[in-house]
Amino acid sequence: MSMPTVTIQTRTADDTVCVGEAIGRCCRAGDVIALQGELGAGKTQLVRGLASGLGLNPRQVSSPTFVMVQEYEPAEEKGDCPLLVHIDAYRISCPDELETIGWSGHGEELRENAVVAIEWAKLIRPALGDDLLWIEIEHCPDGRRITLSAEGNWQTKMQAIQQSLREAGLA
Repeated sequence: MSMPTVTIQTRTADDTVCVGEAIGRCCRAGDVIALQGELGAGKTQLVRGLASGLGLNPRQVSSPTFVMVQEYEPAEEKGDCPLLVHIDAYRISCPDELETIGWSGHGEELRENAVVAIEWAKLIRPALGDDLLWIEIEHCPDGRRITLSAEGNWQTKMQAIQQSLREAGLA
């Protein structure tokens, strides 16, 4: 069975944030989003959108390159929102190093009450399990091409994601 995919063309960084926001509205605690793209492709911009879609403050989101992991908590008045865990695997040389940030197995304990977004996810693919939304961000002449590929339980969410993207004027 082939993975359901959706491709979106964005022209600006704000459009990339809007894609993340549309996806974030479809996320629940336990979800893992695997991001790929060259340096400067817009991975962190997309995570800012995820934060906004989850009801979190997108201005708190920064690249976790040098700290490896950032956690963003909902404000007290938004207690029903999941935590957003933002991981950058760029400096991880093997999946075993994930234990230093509390990730074991497929990260079940870390993602129990959180949505987890992982930049450079292909570097740690064996540690991620089978339920992933892969997001590939590529530079193209008129902006960025963002391709979403659903694995496992994400396949059932693709219709909701497409609807959320349409509502945002992106699909």
